[in-house]
Amino acid sequence: TLNAFMALSRSIWTAVRVRLFSLLVSGDYGDDTNCNSALSSNAALRAATIHPVSEVKMHLPAKIGDYTDFYSSREHATNVGTMFRGKDNALQPNWLHLPVGYHGRSST
Repeated sequence: TLNAFMALSRSIWTAVRVRLFSLLVSGDYGDDTNCNSALSSNAALRAATIHPVSEVKMHLPAKIGDYTDFYSSREHATNVGTMFRGKDNALQPNWLHLPVGYHGRSST
């Protein structure tokens, strides 16, 4: 997973993004960007690192332990409220005045 990477600082994320850009870019951007990228000039390296989406298996990029979910729309809150309290009492009055959150589990 990318959890350890996501826990690093913004400066690390930026450095990685800049490096990936320098590996993939070709052309003259008028700055210090490595325009003769390692991938553009090395067919074997390109073949080993770049794959068509149809040939790869996508994975969940992070392990999610738990989360807090917020009712973000009146429609969502009304639908959920209808399931628990019925149509006539679906939306509680406090929903209009404060954010309503609840603890969720990623396994559900």
